Amino acid sequence: MRNSIALASLAMSASAFATITPTTLFGDSYVVVDGAKTYSVLDVYIKGSSANDIISSTFGVTAYVSSYTLNNGKTFQQSNGTATSSWQPTNDDGKEWDSYVTNGARVQGSDNTLAGGKAGFLGMQLDTNWASSSSGSQIVGQAGGAGWYPSIGASTSTNPYCRVGYNGGTSATAGYWNTAKATSTITGNGIAVGASLSNHWMIGRFTIDITGDTATDNKMTLVFAIAGKQNGSTTFTGSTSTAGRFNSTLTFAVPAPGAAALIGLAGVLTNRRRQRA
Repeated sequence: MRNSIALASLAMSASAFATITPTTLFGDSYVVVDGAKTYSVLDVYIKGSSANDIISSTFGVTAYVSSYTLNNGKTFQQSNGTATSSWQPTNDDGKEWDSYVTNGARVQGSDNTLAGGKAGFLGMQLDTNWASSSSGSQIVGQAGGAGWYPSIGASTSTNPYCRVGYNGGTSATAGYWNTAKATSTITGNGIAVGASLSNHWMIGRFTIDITGDTATDNKMTLVFAIAGKQNGSTTFTGSTSTAGRFNSTLTFAVPAPGAAALIGLAGVLTNRRRQRA
């Protein structure tokens, strides 16, 4: 619906927009069971129509002050227990549900060599106006703030992740994957179970605790701007370009009754098979 309208608008006035789909975000949401806890994970993506689109930073501007807000009184979860104002992914403990922000790379600890090393995660930097509420249910910024960017730059020579089409493989150990992990197809998220994630560029992983939760309307609203280059050449920025501004609400997956237990059992069986191997 809105996605189709956005694409139609893009086709009608290509000169006015970068090849990034304007206003529309994509959410790959799945459920992870870790011990007695059940988490809903939402990987948030921007989609480009050209594999050569480059995104350099995520931030807020005067006309588009950035915010990342949860409903239902939820809080963002981090496996090392740090406050949400410290979202640089430094713990790298391998937890699939740990929240973090990124600039294209899809796993914590990935460096710019695509070799699965732990060289500072692209040197992720948080803008000086970055802030969060004490409850962790909201990340709010000022104009020009609440953003993040890689210190290794947005040139493909130093940072392959800045190009939306970098994820051309399937090896998770190399820091990328091409297939959605969604455990359910959610209207409005734009990503179906098993869908291709080609040209999808990740801005962050956002996780909530849904242990014993029966709510089905756990949502997150994201407002922010980005800067980058259309097809790797023409510069655009969220301060002046509609294509660089986003205001979307995405939904976290919640398993059907009993499904979480089955997901947990599947994880146990998989681990046992690995140990035997």
